[in-house]
Amino acid sequence: MLDPHPDDPESLREGAEAPPPGVALMAGVRWLLLLGTLAAACFSWWSYARAEPVAVQHAPKYRCPMHPQITAHEPGECPICHMALEPIPADEAETVYRCPMHPQIQQAEPGSCPICHMDLEAVAAEAVAVSPDMPAGTAAITLGLDRLQAIGARIVVAAEREFAAELRSAALTEFSEDGAARVHVRAAGFIEKIAVAETGVRVRKGQVLAEYYSPEIYQAQAELLAAHSWSGPVVGAARQRLELLGLSSAQVDRILKSGKPDRTTPVVAPASGVVVARTAVLGAYVQPEEPLYELREDHALYLVAELPAAQAAAVRKGTKGHVRFTSRPALDRDVAVDLVYPSVAADSRSVRVRMPLDNDDRALVAGMPAVVSFVQPSETGVAVPRDAIVDAGNQPYVFVDAGGGRLVPRPVVLGARDAEFVRVREGVSAGERVVAGATFLVDAESRLRAALIPASPASSPAAPFLESASHPDPHAGHAGHAE
Repeated sequence: MLDPHPDDPESLREGAEAPPPGVALMAGVRWLLLLGTLAAACFSWWSYARAEPVAVQHAPKYRCPMHPQITAHEPGECPICHMALEPIPADEAETVYRCPMHPQIQQAEPGSCPICHMDLEAVAAEAVAVSPDMPAGTAAITLGLDRLQAIGARIVVAAEREFAAELRSAALTEFSEDGAARVHVRAAGFIEKIAVAETGVRVRKGQVLAEYYSPEIYQAQAELLAAHSWSGPVVGAARQRLELLGLSSAQVDRILKSGKPDRTTPVVAPASGVVVARTAVLGAYVQPEEPLYELREDHALYLVAELPAAQAAAVRKGTKGHVRFTSRPALDRDVAVDLVYPSVAADSRSVRVRMPLDNDDRALVAGMPAVVSFVQPSETGVAVPRDAIVDAGNQPYVFVDAGGGRLVPRPVVLGARDAEFVRVREGVSAGERVVAGATFLVDAESRLRAALIPASPASSPAAPFLESASHPDPHAGHAGHAE
């Protein structure tokens, strides 16, 4: 076809010019690039989908029994302890890989940690699983013997042991409740003399504590003297009135003999004891409802101990015990419980237990500290060291060595205990191995593992980061061509 003549008016008409050369070629190249990008994306997806089965297929089959982080595909020996590698059980064949410094970094195939670039260790997936039988918030962990020794922990064997149970508790001496007395006046008046002005003083029954002037008592004395000259039943009524106001018969006889009333009336102790409180002040106006003194008898005291509510059931009325006074060892003696208080203290969750003490020689005083111990019937059972128990407040548990460095938290029911061991009623059998010492560090690792290790590697919080680091986006390098 011939090109139009440049001078031809028809050739200069708008929109009639021919497309530039090479347009069809560029369109073909563009479609080839798009097809190539699509093929690369499909190949990358196929390679990634095929990678996980390969990793599982080539999972390590042997490991060191002392250093489970040392694994291999073929038999050999451990480079650390030179022990022969043992086959990994079939139920632990599924393996995940984690960083020894950052346990939250894990994946389903070998590699290096994107944080510290250390090689990931192979760990059985079953070893990091969280079981519903474990205490809440904990998970099984795997720690080698070298790591346990580094943190101060040790592996001990649970064994049968006889416990000579002894229940001990701190105690204090208190005044006997049946020896309390309060001193009141029976008519209002004014204190004019104080005979006993200190607390802690021991007084006897009938001893004068104070003297006070009462207008009512003074008038009653005058009426008695006036009626005495008349004799008859009036005298008896006046005399009885004075006795009801607190005067003794001897005081009334003395008033009749002297022929004049006494200005003050003595306040006497109604019983013997120690003055523990005093409100009487010289010149004070007192009324019958106000106590002037409080007395407590100290010829017999009480020893009161507070026992944990869970252990108080072993103590009842008549239970024998031995009390040791920390400040006066010579006063140690045997005691017997005479009352278990029928209530539990709300603040300390404890039960009060009372034991009477003879104190005829007045060697004991109220408030003396002591330690009381009750001997319980001996019992035999599986025992573990006291430092093997992890008590988080809800359910005590121990870490049982399941072999290969795998430590499994297991709830236990505790019984009697002594200075070194505690009986495990349920949860641990004789011959099982448990972790003792530094269990708080093992428990911290277990709780961290439970919080960070998911049920499957794909759901790990670090999985998106690991996937982006191990498998870059295949489309990233071709973004410009896809537009």
